[in-house]
Amino acid sequence: MQRFVYGAVLALLISPQVLSAQTQGDEDDLAEVISLDPNPIARLTGRLAYNSDYGVVVGMGFATDRLLGEDQTLKFNIETQEDGTRVNLLYNNDAIFGESPAFGLNVMRSETSAGAIYDFDSTVTRIEPRLTWEVSSALKASAYASYSVSDISGVPVASSALIVGDEGEETTSAIGASLEYRFPIEPGGTIRAARLRFGAEIGSTTPDNDFLRVTASGQAIHVFNDGNVVLRSQVRLGALSSQTGTSSIGNRYRLGQGSIRGFEFGGFGPRDLEVAGTPALGGNYYGIAKFDVQFPNAFGERAERLTPGLFLDLGSLWGLDDVAGGIAGADPVDDASYLRSSVGVSLRIQTGLGAIQMYVAHPIASQDYDSTQTFGLELNHSF
Repeated sequence: MQRFVYGAVLALLISPQVLSAQTQGDEDDLAEVISLDPNPIARLTGRLAYNSDYGVVVGMGFATDRLLGEDQTLKFNIETQEDGTRVNLLYNNDAIFGESPAFGLNVMRSETSAGAIYDFDSTVTRIEPRLTWEVSSALKASAYASYSVSDISGVPVASSALIVGDEGEETTSAIGASLEYRFPIEPGGTIRAARLRFGAEIGSTTPDNDFLRVTASGQAIHVFNDGNVVLRSQVRLGALSSQTGTSSIGNRYRLGQGSIRGFEFGGFGPRDLEVAGTPALGGNYYGIAKFDVQFPNAFGERAERLTPGLFLDLGSLWGLDDVAGGIAGADPVDDASYLRSSVGVSLRIQTGLGAIQMYVAHPIASQDYDSTQTFGLELNHSF
């Protein structure tokens, strides 16, 4: 009996299964009738993924939208991969101030060990409360404050002076706001989705860096030829401007394979060529444009799970406040905005475990010191 009660309580908390059990018949013929609860109090979540940049990613989590009361959600997850771990706690309350604004709180910690591109260990702990207003069905606004503590350690003695100088702990305090606008979609038109997003943040990082960060992005999906041709386009821009002091490698932009296919994570942008391993330094500015043409019905109804495509990616990462590189800080780093671009073919395969996405890319504009990547593969399965 104790085992039955324990099992029932556990199932009620973590699965959508046991809501009630009753017995029917006489003592010689007992049958338990289990009813399903479509909205459990809480549930366990999991994630198994593979990415060409990060390798195998394994995650577990917990989510509930009933345990704390109506209009409140709580999510916790932890993910681990070959060179790091990330823990995230997210709380949302849509009715704490009435109909608007909604309140959210995000607490995050990540630990990353040295890899092929960045030869140091790093940890980041961040807390970020946020308010969000649904101004209209098309416009959403948010404001937030954040406080983070980051630490860079294990920097080789012979590394770039621009990285050695950033070793140690730093704290960052910031406030920011964002606007997101979703364009109305006309029935029967070629545009199926379109949105713009703008963000601005001002903050201060110890010991002496006051900064302004501005971001902008746009995405659109067009459908042609009765849905047989889909064009996906996106543009992303970012700028980090130091008002006092200089930006650190922990605060600068570091872009990966998902930005421009055909380049590894940290594979393009300013690098210190006078140091062994030519470490990536990140950049204060970036601009990325991506265009995908997909053909959902290219292989007919028998192969409707296969979606081939073509793509063009282009962009750049550039700009440092301090270019005194080399081991001793006497060798200037070239931080100019060189264009990178690539073309390629892609294939999306929809499976029972989730979508498998792969591509073959050919960089057509790059620098000799860039780290390129011809083939990319991504699998993401959540449960």
